[in-house]
Amino acid sequence: MDYLKILIIALIVVVVAKFLFHVKGKELIALIVNAIVGFLIIWLINLTGLITIPLNIITSLVVGIFGVPGVIVLILLVIFGVI
Repeated sequence: MDYLKILIIALIVVVVAKFLFHVKGKELIALIVNAIVGFLIIWLINLTGLITIPLNIITSLVVGIFGVPGVIVLILLVIFGVI
């Protein structure tokens, strides 16, 4: 899947979460920044080639919802061979 598509899906998830959980403006901006930083971390990790995090709907949802902590969980899952 294309990196841009993953970023768009992650941002859509954050905006939908705003309406579902009644997140305020400042919190929404923090969620969006967290999702973008998480996306950039995945992109940099895949760029280095040390480990490869597969880009699919599930990983984009994890990054969109959890941001950087979600990326850490994905890295651990790749290292332990779960994904």
